[in-house]
Amino acid sequence: MSKARLVAIVSVIGMAAIAVMTIPIAKASSCGMNHKQKPEMDMKNPIKAETLSLEKIHSEHLPMISQSIDKTIEAIEAGNKETALAELHKAQEILALVKDGIGKHVKPKFANIRCPIMGSPINPDKVAENLIRDYNGEKIAFCCGGCPGQWDKLTDSEKDAKLAKVKPEPIEKHSEHKH
Repeated sequence: MSKARLVAIVSVIGMAAIAVMTIPIAKASSCGMNHKQKPEMDMKNPIKAETLSLEKIHSEHLPMISQSIDKTIEAIEAGNKETALAELHKAQEILALVKDGIGKHVKPKFANIRCPIMGSPINPDKVAENLIRDYNGEKIAFCCGGCPGQWDKLTDSEKDAKLAKVKPEPIEKHSEHKH
């Protein structure tokens, strides 16, 4: 047996062993698929984000998104708008799950995405220390120097009402509407 043929056989056996170790049948069935299918997102019975580990996101969901994007490109090149849109919607749904799953592991810098006083968008990387207030265990960011003083004068119920309007939209709400 030639050295090249032996290397090829060992490589194939190695890849098969890796596949067997990294894709257990229990994991496959938990995604609503049998072990002969490619990973596909069952949108009628989606996986709950709270069950997603970073490993699962990396090994299963990101490849599904990449697959959807590839299929979208193919559909666009073939002039098939319906398939392209369906694949984009599928990618959006998976991204929403990934975002929520990662959100379980990463706490956002601020509780709000817009200024509770002016309504301006907040760039978390550019908020100076003097534009931050602690409120009920959360960090609240403001857009400019005048807003924190106005915030400080509000009652707790007024703060709660303003803050409710500028918090990020829950993932579940985002995935319910059609684009």
